[in-house]
Amino acid sequence: MSWVAIARKDFLDAARSKTLWGLLVLFVGYLGIITYLSQGQDAELLQFIELTAAGFVLFVPLVSIILGYKAIVDERESGTIALLLSLPHTRREMVLGKLVGRSVVLAIPVLVGLLGASAVIAVLFDSFPVVEYLLFALLSVLLGVAFLGIAIGLSMSTTSNRRVTTGAFGAYVVLGILWQDVVNAILLLLWRFDSEPLSDPPEWATFVQLASPMESFDRVTAALFDIDIASAYTGAGAPWFAEAWVAALLLVGWVIVPLTIGYAAFSRVDL
Repeated sequence: MSWVAIARKDFLDAARSKTLWGLLVLFVGYLGIITYLSQGQDAELLQFIELTAAGFVLFVPLVSIILGYKAIVDERESGTIALLLSLPHTRREMVLGKLVGRSVVLAIPVLVGLLGASAVIAVLFDSFPVVEYLLFALLSVLLGVAFLGIAIGLSMSTTSNRRVTTGAFGAYVVLGILWQDVVNAILLLLWRFDSEPLSDPPEWATFVQLASPMESFDRVTAALFDIDIASAYTGAGAPWFAEAWVAALLLVGWVIVPLTIGYAAFSRVDL
């Protein structure tokens, strides 16, 4: 399969450029620090999970944006895309290969770091929920792949490095830091600066607030370990779309939708 060759090339390029090894050091080092901070007489596994999730929800998407935002635009600016597509690879195979190759570059350090930490925490704590921990590891990778989808989708949609850089890091800031503020600003505009919808938002606004990839990650993590994160809209009487399975589907959607939109633009452009 042509996409496999492209994925292999992307992965080997990352290994040769020391990107993979740098990410391994970062994730293993970060989780080593979290494991150390979680020790003590009153140490609990949930404390480790909460600290890890709090860091991963911002750190993993940022790494994904850095890995993905130049995936296509660099090939177009350098002119190597014409050679790549003449080997022969279709545009779809190239995009799929880029996504898979960079997903593996991200997944290896995330999984190695978490599995390495599991050997320590299995000794530190009395109980160790293996299945939930493995699902959390896969969830962390899915969060990263969601932002890879966003970054590669943006990379397909423009020929300008400056535009894709602004768009990719702007998306990270909006989705990770300003999402609730953006939704609140929309509510204020629609209700002519009446603050009542902020305290009792309509269902569609609650859905939008819960739809960010970071919020989805927190909700699934909370469901796996029964911890008190992402609880603002998920208490008693919460709507059906606040369920963890909806959050998981939304994360998958953040992979597919940006790639589909970006590819629609990319497939029509004359290279």
